[in-house]
Amino acid sequence: MIFSKTIRLIKTIQEKNFRQEVLLPDDVSFLLSCIENPHSDSVYTAALIALTESDNNVLDTLMKRFLFLQDQAQMLAIPMLATTDYVVCYTFLLELLKESDNLDEVAMIAMVLSSTHYLVVPIMVNELISDDAVYCDRLGSVFKLIGFKKVAKYLILHPQIPFESFFRNLFGNEKIDFIKQKK
Repeated sequence: MIFSKTIRLIKTIQEKNFRQEVLLPDDVSFLLSCIENPHSDSVYTAALIALTESDNNVLDTLMKRFLFLQDQAQMLAIPMLATTDYVVCYTFLLELLKESDNLDEVAMIAMVLSSTHYLVVPIMVNELISDDAVYCDRLGSVFKLIGFKKVAKYLILHPQIPFESFFRNLFGNEKIDFIKQKK
């Protein structure tokens, strides 16, 4: 009974998103309570959909509260954040990629970043400035998952390939030389 009541309340809030209404603070608090407290995956999913379909202020609140979410809700939130058109979600995911000690979470972030519709390659190339070798390795894994063809489309736009040695190590000399010949 509690489950269906919770889902019904979430659906009522989701309807506000469909009508493009701004969620009330009480709505956001309720949705956050659904993912910060133990519930079923169905409740987590419904609440996360309502949160991620809201405006950027709600997304900011979700990201600020991320560490307080139930573990399963965190794992479900990662792919949902990667469906938005809000750049802060992607910088947040990259920060998680850098800081996380949870290898399952790292794998999930790598997978969603490699398959998102959002143009993450330029943001990720900028992140290569880091001195953190583990983070650069993780970025390399994401670039590999994205694939050479998609990464090359970005690299070819530059007069010089940024972080050329990194990309040579990642994709091989032949592929990087191929890009340079196309310029």
